[in-house]
Amino acid sequence: MAQIKTLADLQAVKERVYATMKTRVEGFDKNLPQIRIAMATIGIQAGAKEIYDYFIDQTDAKQIKAIVMQTSVIDDGNQQPVVVKVTMPDGESKIYENVDKKTADAIIDSLKA
Repeated sequence: MAQIKTLADLQAVKERVYATMKTRVEGFDKNLPQIRIAMATIGIQAGAKEIYDYFIDQTDAKQIKAIVMQTSVIDDGNQQPVVVKVTMPDGESKIYENVDKKTADAIIDSLKA
């Protein structure tokens, strides 16, 4: 990463970061898929934070426009370790349980189509 030496350098970094986080900062866009990761205590303990960060990194890296967000529970308190709910713009949704990085990659790849 390049060193920040001037105010202009700092502003450039701010603009670049903001552009990648725009959908998370400005709120919902009903035309984008929504990816919700259950981040209740059991989910965090099972690695949900790592999966949340992975979804953010990979959707940004693959230039997939989607809203990635945290939620406390999904589907009336499903007790599976890492639960992800994907809701498409047409309202169709699917719940994934025991999500790891391999499953996350499959979910992200399905959003490209």
